[in-house]
Amino acid sequence: MGFVDTTIKLLGLSKVIHAWYQSLASADLAARERVARYCEQIAETLARAGAAFAALASDPGAEKPARTVRREFGRLAGYVEDITIALEDHLDGRKLAGVKRRLKSLLDDERLTNAIAGADARSVARLAEAEGYFRALADRLRA
Repeated sequence: MGFVDTTIKLLGLSKVIHAWYQSLASADLAARERVARYCEQIAETLARAGAAFAALASDPGAEKPARTVRREFGRLAGYVEDITIALEDHLDGRKLAGVKRRLKSLLDDERLTNAIAGADARSVARLAEAEGYFRALADRLRA
């Protein structure tokens, strides 16, 4: 259940940030470009995490992909934190606090350990879907 739970939470986080588009539409061009770059970086991070999870699905005991997952989720946390800082003037505090709570739960060590132990193809697909949400948001911010 750990990996399914983690990927569902991650997909939910990506949907929440994608839903912010209306609020972001009124931001100045520089702020929108900055957030678009973060979204692209998050998408790349999710792609690397997805590849690592796929490797774990075929070899559950592999140490290198497990380290990659932890590193990429840490990187993801940094990017999402950067987005929340960039958007402090454009979103209300409750929305930002909600994202920070979701992110903290994703990075829980026990949750990550369970996710690494329970990698499967269906959940890897959720990571790809989350990646798509972030790429779409970056594209929309630049349109």
